[in-house]
Amino acid sequence: MLDVELRLPSDVQYVGLARLVVTVAARQAGMVDERVEDLKIAVSEATTNAIVAHQQYSSSSPVILRFGPTSGGSFEVTIVDAGPGFQPQTPEAAAEKDLSTEGGLGVTLIRGLADDVRFLRGEGMKVHMRFAVGLEAEAG
Repeated sequence: MLDVELRLPSDVQYVGLARLVVTVAARQAGMVDERVEDLKIAVSEATTNAIVAHQQYSSSSPVILRFGPTSGGSFEVTIVDAGPGFQPQTPEAAAEKDLSTEGGLGVTLIRGLADDVRFLRGEGMKVHMRFAVGLEAEAG
């Protein structure tokens, strides 16, 4: 159940606030430090991408983060932006990316850190991530 909602202005200065609030909630849910570090990076990347999308499309609506523990022993985060969305590269295509150029690694990082991630296009873009609360990464 994603029981907390945080609305942020589309300004990169709020990425740190998003990271802090989500990680405190995850710790309170019992997430171990090693997993909190993964969550922290993934939330930073997804929030930054959402803010950049808002800035590119001059959206004045807030970036929305919904998060909380689930009854299944995981912690979930959904980040919603008002941009047109995108179709992320497949993991195979991302593995062939030229790493000498800047940008585009956020999706790869998120996929590597979260136990499950879904990119959902609709009215805006949603990035839904799930993390095991304990050290064991969940299959999925």
